[in-house]
Amino acid sequence: MLYKRVMKSMVWVVTTTVCMGWYTPLFGQTQYATPDTAYVRAVEQAFSFLKQGDCRSCLRAYQRAFTISQKSALSTLRAAACAYQCGRTKQAQTYLQQAASLDFWISEDVWEKPQEAPELNSLRNSSLTTAFQQYLDEQKIAEGRNPALERELKRIFTEDQLPRLRMDTIMRQYGANSPQAQPVWAQMRRADSVNLPKVERIIAQYGYPGKRLVGEKQNETAWLVIQHASLMVQEKYLPLLQEAAAQGQLAKASVALTVDRIRVNKGQKQLYGSQVKNGYNGKPAGFWAIEDEVNVDKRRAEVGLPPLATYAKYYGFEYKLPGN
Repeated sequence: MLYKRVMKSMVWVVTTTVCMGWYTPLFGQTQYATPDTAYVRAVEQAFSFLKQGDCRSCLRAYQRAFTISQKSALSTLRAAACAYQCGRTKQAQTYLQQAASLDFWISEDVWEKPQEAPELNSLRNSSLTTAFQQYLDEQKIAEGRNPALERELKRIFTEDQLPRLRMDTIMRQYGANSPQAQPVWAQMRRADSVNLPKVERIIAQYGYPGKRLVGEKQNETAWLVIQHASLMVQEKYLPLLQEAAAQGQLAKASVALTVDRIRVNKGQKQLYGSQVKNGYNGKPAGFWAIEDEVNVDKRRAEVGLPPLATYAKYYGFEYKLPGN
């Protein structure tokens, strides 16, 4: 997961990093809760009926499947959609509760990706949405997570990323120093100035909000905001980030990017080669100086980063390790 996330990171010459979320579709039915052929046949028929709008046949097929196995959150969500389309709201609500109980992570991921699972749109647009969110929250709280904080970090993440996504497009077309980029830089600075106090308040209250507290999706949000802050802020929180990574609450690769950011801002050579500098046209052209460059890929591998040549290719330039 981290490999693709890092490859969707953009590192600017003025040391602003864009780390965009990535997503791998989970919803193509290629694996099943059980290899039982009767189960597989039933869920495939059920999904086909759902797509055709035949809710009664869909519901009967899922009910047959569930007598064999009911371990699939995805199929249970689809059964809820069938029930709702048939006007069986109570049954749909029961299926939603069961899906959250089976696997709240997958259930939430499916729910939040309407383009990947459009068959659930009738449910998403219904009054059952509130109940489903409550079921998810109950499961999260039972595991020691803080769903309210998760939602706050999700909002912060969105505010952080929107101008950076726009900048990604502008920089590729016109360069980071172009007139088109200037208003977006201003938007990024405004977002950063608003988000940093929020994250500092969260850290003061909870410590670093890592995987245990806010799950896989939002554990890097506080790091992103710190990464986009001043050198003084980065140095202040680096020990906290390192401790979180040591405890498995934050990716080591994220901390590596912060280490590089600090070193480059202080005029030192970076360790992991994560910081890219722009050429005269404002587009990525190479890496800032790297210490012990011949061994950089070894260090990158240790923290879960891809080889530097692969990283460079994403930015549109070639790179070879010294001596190669």
